[in-house]
Amino acid sequence: MRRRDFIVATGALALNSGSGLSQKTKSSELVKSYSSGTQGVSSPGPRPIAPRGEIRTLVMLDLSSFARPPFFSDPASPNQIRRLVDNFALSGADVFGQEVFAQGWTLHYRSSKYEYDARPQHRRWMSMLDSGVNPIEVFIDQAHKRGMKFVAGVRINDDHGAPSQGARWIHDHPQWKLQQMPPGRLVVPGNTLDFTFPEVRTFYFGAVKEIVQRFDVDGIELTFRSANHFPYPRSISRKRQPLMTELIERIKAMLKEHEGIRNRPLLLGVRVPQTLEECHDCGLDIPAWIAKDLITYVSPGDCMFSDLNAPYEEFYSLTRGKQCRLFPGIQPYLCNGDRTSHPMSIENYRAVAMNMYGAGADGVSLYNPHMQLGSGYVLIANYPQGLTYLRELRDPGTISAAPRLYMFRPAWNGDIGFEKPGATNTGAIKDDKIVLSRAQPYVRGGYRFRLCEDLKKVTKAYLFFRAIDLRPEETLRVDVNGVPIAEDSIDRLWDNNGRSANFGRKLPPYSTLMFELSREFTKDGDNELGVRIDRYDTERGEDIIIDEIDISVIPILAPVS
Repeated sequence: MRRRDFIVATGALALNSGSGLSQKTKSSELVKSYSSGTQGVSSPGPRPIAPRGEIRTLVMLDLSSFARPPFFSDPASPNQIRRLVDNFALSGADVFGQEVFAQGWTLHYRSSKYEYDARPQHRRWMSMLDSGVNPIEVFIDQAHKRGMKFVAGVRINDDHGAPSQGARWIHDHPQWKLQQMPPGRLVVPGNTLDFTFPEVRTFYFGAVKEIVQRFDVDGIELTFRSANHFPYPRSISRKRQPLMTELIERIKAMLKEHEGIRNRPLLLGVRVPQTLEECHDCGLDIPAWIAKDLITYVSPGDCMFSDLNAPYEEFYSLTRGKQCRLFPGIQPYLCNGDRTSHPMSIENYRAVAMNMYGAGADGVSLYNPHMQLGSGYVLIANYPQGLTYLRELRDPGTISAAPRLYMFRPAWNGDIGFEKPGATNTGAIKDDKIVLSRAQPYVRGGYRFRLCEDLKKVTKAYLFFRAIDLRPEETLRVDVNGVPIAEDSIDRLWDNNGRSANFGRKLPPYSTLMFELSREFTKDGDNELGVRIDRYDTERGEDIIIDEIDISVIPILAPVS
């Protein structure tokens, strides 16, 4: 096969898909991005990949996404719960998690102290509850029969359905609601609480304590990932960190008491924002929790998207030598523009997990992994056999023996749902890109991409990037880590029609540039793609935008006998 044909064949998926991250550059100006900016973040570099402990894959299901066909009918039945749990066990999950408390409501069980979830989708459990069966008990029993631990998820603040939804307790105490809210289309005040007040912390502690007392759970996961999960007014969140630490200490002490009763350890995990800076901004003192051995595991990640460039080694530096395990969170999508039509493929999952293990992860935590299978009839056709990809993510060696596709995207893609264009719920800008100005054509733009790969141990690796509005007659100078890429070794495709939303983010006309990554100049860890305009149309005033990079890694395949 000719080299050009081989590139096109192996990169067909990359050419038609959408998602990734990088350093945003407009001319020589660098715009801060917590998730992927190079400043203050060191490359993981060469390292032994040595996950600790027995847990490799943790699955957490959210409040409602499974409350529908093909998973459950209306009304739901215990056998449907058992079948769901079985499917995840057979797919290789070590820990099965289900969120059971949010917005002051209980889900999957009734309580004399807390109100049951009032939303229509959770009515399907009523027949079981009326018969005296708590669905959470069916989840737990079947998980244990299948050799999995069961973790009950508790959301700390959740603004779904605000301002009208949420338990009556929340609305009966408006003085304890968060009053200071950041601007943004997706930030809706009305049912989020201010943990400055001891009554609020006691309310949540009581819910966690009841779950542990009543049900044979193996642990609790506190989820700080909702669209507006700040437990305090943002302006004072850092000052209020000791208050949340105090709550974590109370929960840990309570779990310790029940460990003695049950004669086994109980997990306390936290699902938190993607970087330590974001965690501190939200009032979460993760370094203190780990140093004091308060938590069993930490799952950092963006609230909606997987990020191949995330600096998880900053969490690894805290967990190393401590009991706390690092399970970075994997979401089903890579970019805001992909959410409705383009979930990650198995090749993308392998790439995300590879970079996580490369940064020191002990395993991976998957949130709503079924979304990878699609929706509607596509989901029905792919479920449950499509879940078996989870088994691959348990072992870095297994991942390295299969093809990977690294897709770097501008996660929040200019969206203005939170405060500023491209900002996530924490306020961090995650809209990374290179902006090349035709008015300043020779200024180099840099895009950091993390590739935890030893290219000496793969067959080939190819890099593809899309340059929006780069016309066929125009040219770019390209380098990787400062090493120039010869123009005659770069293949180009021009798409005059752009890309439809059926293949990821909708794009205007763009050029795709493709070349082989050399083992000689590509690092195991952080790299930089450098681009500058060389020949250009002086009549065009638009900027050339580069915000998608794909890297296709072809492993060394066993010979066919």
